[in-house]
Amino acid sequence: MKAQSIATQASDPYRAGVELGEGLSGLKPEIIFLFSTVHYSESNDLLEGMADGLGQQSALIVGNTGDGYYHQDSCGDIGCVAMGLNSNGAVEWNVVRKQGVKENPDGCLQQAWSELKQKTEGDPDILFMFSDFRTDASLYEKVLREQIPIPVIGGIASDDNQMAGCGVYLNQDCIEDGLVLVSAKGAFKFSIHVGNSISTVGRAGTVERAEGTNIFEIDGLSAMDFIERETGKPVLQSDRGVTSLTILQPESSDIRRLRAIVPDFSVSERSIGLYGGIDQGEQVQVCLAKPAELIAEVRNIANHCREQQFHPSAVLVVSCAGRKWLLGEQIEKEVTELVQGSWSNLPLAGFPSFGEIAPIPSKGGYSENLFHNMTYVLLLLG
Repeated sequence: MKAQSIATQASDPYRAGVELGEGLSGLKPEIIFLFSTVHYSESNDLLEGMADGLGQQSALIVGNTGDGYYHQDSCGDIGCVAMGLNSNGAVEWNVVRKQGVKENPDGCLQQAWSELKQKTEGDPDILFMFSDFRTDASLYEKVLREQIPIPVIGGIASDDNQMAGCGVYLNQDCIEDGLVLVSAKGAFKFSIHVGNSISTVGRAGTVERAEGTNIFEIDGLSAMDFIERETGKPVLQSDRGVTSLTILQPESSDIRRLRAIVPDFSVSERSIGLYGGIDQGEQVQVCLAKPAELIAEVRNIANHCREQQFHPSAVLVVSCAGRKWLLGEQIEKEVTELVQGSWSNLPLAGFPSFGEIAPIPSKGGYSENLFHNMTYVLLLLG
């Protein structure tokens, strides 16, 4: 598999698209993963520019907006990145789009997966998923875990920390209130790595009242009082990206699911809003992220990847925007820890997301697909 990635900070969306398209045209890509900051999604100019830059070539274009973008030599706050792949026909790519995820996320994903299965002979090898953030992504997880038996990698689109809007890209369209599901089947290898080992603090508690993405009561206390009891301080607006809840699963210590707290999403003074819901009856524990802990985690993943026999052709990164807010300028460690030595020119693209989708690696392969927050997801392709 051949791969190439290119980034630009050209402020004009059409000019940026032309630059990306021209830069990838020599690869003759079969598929292009495109990630941009949110202002490029205000029109279809970015996509039109890419089409003009590619010329007569036809490539499947998929991706979304993020709170910045990742490239092998930078983590930009404004700009866009595109990564093209060319398998010389060894991989079959198929795509389905659905709209209406705000009201019916699980139904949209069920329909998309059903349609994709009809397009392929047997199950694909891997799926890529990109979605609008204005939905309860925990409802995706029920479908991901119970109905899709192959690894799914992807994330929830984001904006510049305003929680106002986003876009999902498919060919010449920038979609709102939708998702895009892409399947890959053929002669290629992949390896998935996940980092979400943020330390817990205090005692576990039982969620006693929850509605959608809001938690109202934990352990007989308001959600806010429970967190203050366990951490010694209230949740502040500045805690976005710092404070989260882990859903405890005693039967499987290897599997962790984090839900980041978003004060903007809270519907009452003492409730807490989350990027994805937690069911009543679930056991949770508070997590407090520390920059040194996140960097060490990524460093360990990078070292493990470089020690493997598998030398990838391309890298896709989906990392929580909360990690970016917490790490600040050190966010580049999420790229530079990997692209070193013989991997220094490895094509890489990705984005800071409002939610990450991936299974957890295990000795026997991978767990069921999960929805995460405050998590670093790395996909090696080759």
